[in-house]
Amino acid sequence: MELAVLILLWATVLWRAPAAFRSPIQRSLWVTFATLTVAMTLRLPDVMLAIDEGTGVNNLATLLKHILGIISAAALLEFVFGITGGSTARGRRLRQALAAMTLFALGVLFFLTPRTAEAPDYFESKAGEGGAATAYLLVWYAYLGGALLLATLLFLGARRHAAAGWLRAGLCLLGAGTAASVAYALVRALYLVLALCGQTDDGMNAAFTHWTDVAKHIAIVLILVGSLLPAVGVTSRAARHWRRLRELGPLWKDLTDAVPEVVLHEELGRGELRIRLHRTVVEIRDAMLALEPYSSAEDRRRAEAVASDSGLAGAERQALAAACRIEAARRAKLSGVPPLDPALRADPADRTGAAPRPDEPGELGDLDAEAALLWRLELARRHPAVQEHTARHPAGSTRKAAQP
Repeated sequence: MELAVLILLWATVLWRAPAAFRSPIQRSLWVTFATLTVAMTLRLPDVMLAIDEGTGVNNLATLLKHILGIISAAALLEFVFGITGGSTARGRRLRQALAAMTLFALGVLFFLTPRTAEAPDYFESKAGEGGAATAYLLVWYAYLGGALLLATLLFLGARRHAAAGWLRAGLCLLGAGTAASVAYALVRALYLVLALCGQTDDGMNAAFTHWTDVAKHIAIVLILVGSLLPAVGVTSRAARHWRRLRELGPLWKDLTDAVPEVVLHEELGRGELRIRLHRTVVEIRDAMLALEPYSSAEDRRRAEAVASDSGLAGAERQALAAACRIEAARRAKLSGVPPLDPALRADPADRTGAAPRPDEPGELGDLDAEAALLWRLELARRHPAVQEHTARHPAGSTRKAAQP
């Protein structure tokens, strides 16, 4: 299990590395995982032995592992304060000072502990036998538990204010992971007290170490998954926006070919998918408004008749009628027919009190809903009834009949 968790950690560190250069908040999260990953790597027996034998300092890898653990917990605190907006310069200095004092205390207690032999869990094996070794572990668990308790409260508090979905689920898992880590530190500290009282033995030590390590690995996985879920949500939204851009491309092209003046020419990055989709929707809506002077009352009546004969109902029927009107207006504009006299245009009062229609401008507050409405309109344009209607009534034919 430990090796699987380590592989997940390294994969996360490599994946998050580019984001660390773009945002201080993301940098804190990357430091959290990077230091935790190296600390977990130092637990491997071969790595630990190489460091200790290479430096000639027994159990130096243990000290390095705990130093990295302190840095990881401190970085996680900065991350959660960053996303909740509760950080102040004074608070940051206090947290940094507390972490620095903890590191100093660990260093002093490490060198005060007689380390006569090299062992993977030397301090744990000596807990209860020597004051320095026990104090060393108590300092480590106290900082770890305190920092992660604060992180748990902040994560769960942020969850209550987060929008439902991937972000809230991610914050919930992050809170669960840090809460499990607090429980791990508390149980470890209590076991040290039992060891001091002589209430433990070798069999208990082995079982306790195994199950608390399992709990630690579960906590790490919860934190890993919790940190990934918001990114899954972002990726999902980006994919949805990219798909909508492709779907609305033909509608946008046909309408802006007829009304090119609605197109904004400011360059946007390829990755700015939401902004690009928003602009596409706005330009389609603006083109529809610009084509209204080319739609007559007769166009509207014929479009409603086509929709009625199509057998469709509800939103699909409205979309079909809108597609007939828009196609008639678009073709009239492209053929050079002048705008209609206001008296002959489709009466906007016909829409009063009606449900929103695909050819009417919306609030654009819900971009996904607007894009879905326009996609329904584009699908309606492909309906055989619309193609037949536009072929049967060439551009400008309705207005010729309406002219006195």
